[in-house]
Amino acid sequence: MTLIWHHNTWPWGKTARVITADASGIVEMTFEDCNPGVCFISGLSVVPSMRRNGIATHLMLRCESYCRENGIFRLDLNSVMEDWVLDFYKKLGYTAIKEEGGFIQMFKLLK
Repeated sequence: MTLIWHHNTWPWGKTARVITADASGIVEMTFEDCNPGVCFISGLSVVPSMRRNGIATHLMLRCESYCRENGIFRLDLNSVMEDWVLDFYKKLGYTAIKEEGGFIQMFKLLK
């Protein structure tokens, strides 16, 4: 799967957006200077007609590889409280921490 990467540097840290070449999927990684070694994943989205084709899994695994290559040890995210979304993240090894503001905070430690 061909991916397009958008990297940005901000006064507070960096972001990397990963988009499939056909624009069917996207995810964003945020790296804050005040939280070294941690990546916050957000905005994972696959267009409905392309779901259940492994796009989200591929994007998430590519995020993990990128983080490992760049010395990141922990991934954080906030999941919507939909069973199928939570099951997806759990399948990838994420652990729920707590509910806050209508979302479930989750994390994964990289090995």
